[in-house]
Amino acid sequence: MAKAHKTLEHPLIGICSRPDEHPTHSVIDTHYSDAVRRAGGIPVALPFGYEAAELAEEIVERLDGLLLTGGGDIAPESFGGTPYAPHCTADIAYLSAERDVFEEAVARAAWDQDLPCLGICRGMQVMNVTLGGTLVRDVSELGGQKLVHSCYGRGCETIHDVAVEEGTQLADILGAGQLPVNSMHHQAICEPAEGARISSWSTDGVIESFEFAARRFYLGVQWHPEWMESMAPLFEAFVAAARTSA
Repeated sequence: MAKAHKTLEHPLIGICSRPDEHPTHSVIDTHYSDAVRRAGGIPVALPFGYEAAELAEEIVERLDGLLLTGGGDIAPESFGGTPYAPHCTADIAYLSAERDVFEEAVARAAWDQDLPCLGICRGMQVMNVTLGGTLVRDVSELGGQKLVHSCYGRGCETIHDVAVEEGTQLADILGAGQLPVNSMHHQAICEPAEGARISSWSTDGVIESFEFAARRFYLGVQWHPEWMESMAPLFEAFVAAARTSA
């Protein structure tokens, strides 16, 4: 059930955490919380795990926006055992089924409650498989000659352009046409979820962002806008949507 709307000055934005090297620690990259704070939101780190997943609906009810963050690959047994297209066999790493089950639960709850949701890199992929789409384990499995997308450790650098489709929500925020972005991923969307509108592609045909007309703000990008000053309008639009969500 969608929430009744009222305006908030500083909406509460839940930021999904990831496993740390220490087995009992979870962390968030401060680039996410800083970007939310600069846009006018109040960032709060969310736990992950099987117990937290059981509380997903209640957690989302208390939030004004949800930020699905980047990180490790999705475990093949997660999301009903169907996150990847059947032909995909590339190596995957940094798996956490506990993180997967929590993020599937909160992404679904955000969808059901029409809570503004921004997915970044892995977060966009989580959105896609939550709603029934599939991924490739590596961009090479999409076929054809591909750009190098896995430029890890170069967060502030622009690596390639994406073409933003005119008339999309993303174009309203960042402008249509060529947009320079960074790139720190090796997995990608294979089959988009039903209802997804692809809003940008890289020059090699990799899907770089999507959005859903059925929701006020349910938008994913494959790059990492939290590292780029030029992407501040994206966080501002996300937080603005969250201001009227509770």
